Amino acid sequence: MRKVLLFVSVLISTVSYAWNRSFAFGGKSKAMGDVSVALVDFWSCNNNQGALGFYNKSGIGIHYDNRYLLTSTSTMLLSGVYSADKVGSFALNAQFYGDHNFGKIQIGAAYARTFANVFGVALQFDYLYNYFGNDYYGHKSGFTFEVGFLGQITPNFSLGLHLYNPARLKMVTYNDTKEYIPTLIRFGGAYIFDKRCTLALEVEKDLDMPLSFGGGVEYVFSKYFSLRGGVRYPKFSCSLGVGFRFKQCSMDIASSYHADLGFSPQLSLLYEFNSSGK
Repeated sequence: MRKVLLFVSVLISTVSYAWNRSFAFGGKSKAMGDVSVALVDFWSCNNNQGALGFYNKSGIGIHYDNRYLLTSTSTMLLSGVYSADKVGSFALNAQFYGDHNFGKIQIGAAYARTFANVFGVALQFDYLYNYFGNDYYGHKSGFTFEVGFLGQITPNFSLGLHLYNPARLKMVTYNDTKEYIPTLIRFGGAYIFDKRCTLALEVEKDLDMPLSFGGGVEYVFSKYFSLRGGVRYPKFSCSLGVGFRFKQCSMDIASSYHADLGFSPQLSLLYEFNSSGK
């Protein structure tokens, strides 16, 4: 009976996670309705590595998403970025989802370049490991990759495209069977009005799920403070957040609300090193 209850609880958390899965990391994108593919910032190292080439700094950041106020559906992420002049940008990241009963770990390494300061392209390789706390259900592991692109159409307008597991690779489970790793395609644009207000729109397609749409806006009041908001559809959710910055440190706080599942607070902390002259 205990095994049945464990299986049911994990199934519920997994399904709810899949329905709301998004590659948006960082308090900024979480506050803007999980929109991220055309935004350029530190968290591009996870959201769309193709935009990372336009990020001319190095840094280390940590992000925590307490999804639906449950430990079993929360995500922790640690990322690092190094930008080198005329060479490109490098990134390492490790994310952990779940708890001791059921968890997912992904470790990735990315490289990004820009061409003529107009077009950015990147490739990231990922190692995936999913496990159950009970040995009866075992674990599964696998490898995949991500491809990201960003076009800086004008100084104020950009378009981004991100592909996760485009080759439809599989994971090997504990009984040597294979399961497909989700394949996701995201496309979107961002426009900056008067250097203070950014509007971003995005569409996401999981090959096994319906289309998902998101939109968000950010207004920068000063170099120290920003306000953000966004929505997601068709599984409606809305979000709101603020950003604080002081010298090389920044903190982004956000919270989203799902009509059926409730609140999900998020927190991101970032420290940026001096640019390498890129």
